[in-house]
Amino acid sequence: MLLRKGFRFRLDPTDSQRQLCSQFAGASRFLYNRGLAQRKQVYEETGKSVSYFEQNNDLVPLKKQQPTAWLKDIHSQVLQQALKNLDAAFQNFFQNLKKGKKPGFPRFKCKGIRDSFRYPQGVHIENSQVYLPKIGYVLFRKSREIEGTLKQTTILREGSHWYVSFSCEIEINDPVPAPIAEEKAIGIDMGLKSFAVMASGPNNTAKRIDNPRFFTQDLPRLRVLSRRLCKKVKGSKNWLRAKLQLSKLHARIRHCREDFAHKLSTEIIKSHDIICVESLDIPNLLQTGTRSLSRAIADASWRFFLGCLKYKAKEKGKHFVETGQYFPSTQTCNSCWHRQKMELGDRIYRCIVA
Repeated sequence: MLLRKGFRFRLDPTDSQRQLCSQFAGASRFLYNRGLAQRKQVYEETGKSVSYFEQNNDLVPLKKQQPTAWLKDIHSQVLQQALKNLDAAFQNFFQNLKKGKKPGFPRFKCKGIRDSFRYPQGVHIENSQVYLPKIGYVLFRKSREIEGTLKQTTILREGSHWYVSFSCEIEINDPVPAPIAEEKAIGIDMGLKSFAVMASGPNNTAKRIDNPRFFTQDLPRLRVLSRRLCKKVKGSKNWLRAKLQLSKLHARIRHCREDFAHKLSTEIIKSHDIICVESLDIPNLLQTGTRSLSRAIADASWRFFLGCLKYKAKEKGKHFVETGQYFPSTQTCNSCWHRQKMELGDRIYRCIVA
């Protein structure tokens, strides 16, 4: 089967290459925002939408105009990819609208927040260097081998560092489905006091995973840096310096969450063949909860962890099972299947029948 896999590494660009990366990301953001404003304006005036091909045909005349002649210095496919990303955002919006889901309308991009640009082709990898058209050979920290066929390359900035993400297509044999054995089954209940409570084996041996609370640990420092940023004159050198410090801390928190989720999910996949989790409506929990509860749920990063479990189980031929969203798993006895109601504060199930 064909598998899409991403390989992400940190870049070590020179000062001139950093400036070029910032210019490419700025051009990509400029075209995305310009295309989004054009689509909104045309729809408000005529009730019709603008296609990707119509916007793509405007690129050549746009480069000939004096105010936007600087777009000639940017690789043409990077500019086209920005419009493709916008078109994909609108397609996802209308698809979610048809399915009855709550759609998210495409939003304008802000400078300094997830700056990125993408190459669909033309990128070459040589040892610990990657060739980016119109930028040149850039060193990157190659921590593992890259597998498969390179399909597209994304350059993004987090904090003060630039990263390269290779999206590769790998053809592998279909994994042999793991045998159904109760000894290799595990049930995972996500929580906030403990990140997860896991029961494995025929005896339901319980194991608690402590909640690391990365955001909560750094919250005092985040508040200090946020206050410093608010007191600076926007656009000044001190403001840019304070903004960089804040973005560095946010990037570190995000990296800690991802590292924790990857290590824990890999450990579970290696030691179990059947993984049962509860189906959670996380967006609804974030919207309906109090401010402190929503912050704790976002800090736990359940969605990312469950996503890691799902794709890793698929790769290894393991069984990933999601229970129904309204299945009363905490109210049902695992021995006699008797169901009894429990209060929200009850933490131990005591069956009155067994």
